[in-house]
Amino acid sequence: MEKIELLHETPKGKLIGLGKNQIPIGSMVGITENKKFLRIGIIYDIFGPITRPYVKIIPDDSAKAEIALKNKYLIIKPKNNSKKSYRNKKARKN
Repeated sequence: MEKIELLHETPKGKLIGLGKNQIPIGSMVGITENKKFLRIGIIYDIFGPITRPYVKIIPDDSAKAEIALKNKYLIIKPKNNSKKSYRNKKARKN
C-alpha cells in the first residue's frame, strides 16, 4: 500500500499531504491500528507536479484529523473499480 506524508491542516479543516505517485481521487485514506484499517477520510483533490503530487484530504471528523496529524503518515486504500456498467453487458450479448 502507498503512503502519504501529512504536511498540515488547512483553516477549513482539510488535510494536505505529499504523495509519491499518481493517486486516484476518491480513494480512502487511513491508518492501521492493530492490523485493522481505520478510515480517516477520502482524497478530494490532487495538485502540483505529477512525480510528487500534493493531496487534499477531507477527514470524516475533526477527531480523526487530529489522530492523523499525530501519525504523520496515512495509507491509501485504492477505489474498487470492478463495477461494470449495464451498458457494456448489453453490448456484449449482441
